Amino acid sequence: MKKRAYAIIALVIFLAMMIINNLNMGNEAEKLRQERDNLKEQVASFKEDGQKHSAAYEEILKENERLKNDAEDLKKEIDSLKSPVLYQDFLEAVRTVEAYKREDSFNKAKDYFGFSLNGGFSPLDRAGNCPCSIHFGTDSIDWEPNSVLDLKEMGIEGDIIALTYQTDEMIVENYQFIMNKTKRFKDDTLRWRIEEIKTIKK
Repeated sequence: MKKRAYAIIALVIFLAMMIINNLNMGNEAEKLRQERDNLKEQVASFKEDGQKHSAAYEEILKENERLKNDAEDLKKEIDSLKSPVLYQDFLEAVRTVEAYKREDSFNKAKDYFGFSLNGGFSPLDRAGNCPCSIHFGTDSIDWEPNSVLDLKEMGIEGDIIALTYQTDEMIVENYQFIMNKTKRFKDDTLRWRIEEIKTIKK
C-alpha cells in the first residue's frame, strides 16, 4: 500500500516537473519568437535606413556637381570683373563698329581694322571697286555696305570685346566683331579696332 502511494506521489511529481518544463519551454519559445520578430523589424529598419542613406548620398552627389558648376560660373564672372576693359572701352568699341557699318566705301571701311588683323582685303580692282571681301585666316566675308544692323549681344573675353550685330536679311549669318585696342597700319594710336569678324548662326 505504501509502495503504491509512493508511486503515485512520484508520478505526480514527475508530471508536475513535465508541466513546469513544458511551461519553461513555452516561455523560451515565446522569447525566441519575440527575438525573431525584433530581428525582422531591425533588418527592415536597416534596409529602410540604407535606402534613405543611398538616396541622400545621390542627392549629395547631385548637389556637389551643381555647386561645382556654380563655382566655375562664378570664377568666370570674377575673371571678367578683373578684366582691364572698362565701360568707356565698351562705348569706344561700339562707336568703332557703328562708324564702320555706316561706311559706303570699301577703302574707308578698311581703316576700322587693326594691325592685328590676321588676313587681308580683296577688292575687285585697284581702285577699290566691289564686290570686295575681307579675309580672316581661313575664313572670309563679303563686304556689303549697309548690311550690318543693330547691336544684339556684347561680352568680354580677357582684354577683347565681342560685339554681335544683326545683319540684313540677304546675309544668312549675324556678325560678331572681335574688338582689340591696337594700332592701325599707318596709325600708331591705340584705338578700339576690328580684329576679326566671326559669322554667327541666326
